[in-house]
Amino acid sequence: MGGLIDRDGSTQRFRIGARIVGLAAAAVDRLPVVSQARPQLEHLSAVTSETANLAIRDGFHVVYVDQVTPAQTVVMASWVGRRSPVHASSSGKVLVAFGDPALQESVLAHALDAVTSRTIVSPAELRRVWAQTRRQGYAASSGELEDGLVTIAAPVMVDGRAVAAISVSGPAFRLPQRDVPRLGHDVIDAARAASLRMAGR
Repeated sequence: MGGLIDRDGSTQRFRIGARIVGLAAAAVDRLPVVSQARPQLEHLSAVTSETANLAIRDGFHVVYVDQVTPAQTVVMASWVGRRSPVHASSSGKVLVAFGDPALQESVLAHALDAVTSRTIVSPAELRRVWAQTRRQGYAASSGELEDGLVTIAAPVMVDGRAVAAISVSGPAFRLPQRDVPRLGHDVIDAARAASLRMAGR
């Protein structure tokens, strides 16, 4: 169907075609937050020597819309286009913690699936994490989305609400717990700079 939909010859099941993927990528590139945050992602990746990501919320998931990796790092797969539950990722945590207050209750009323054995699925614990995230300005996730993966995120704010999250991610052996506060401040600085760019300052 003109590259919009492809059919798998062995299973006869349909899947999204290359043209749809291309159109989606073009639409993402035109999102204002992507162009405004790109310099901050590049800087964050350079100063941390780790992968920097930009994510937005889509319902009870976050969608990764941009990524910058250090030049010397071999990356097996891009996260761009990937979706993850808001309760299982650092980006999701900041988008909920700094989003509409009613969103927290909506998330807790939704099914909280355990993506890994470390995913937080307790409503009381999630409330505690969101409160801590608001106090310190960033959220961390260690093995909650993927085993061995550490991510630290901070919100890009517009008119007092988080519209996106900037994060840094890497393997636990390169991002030990003792480095999380320092990386948290790096991510906060990047997110604040992106927020100012979004506000035209």
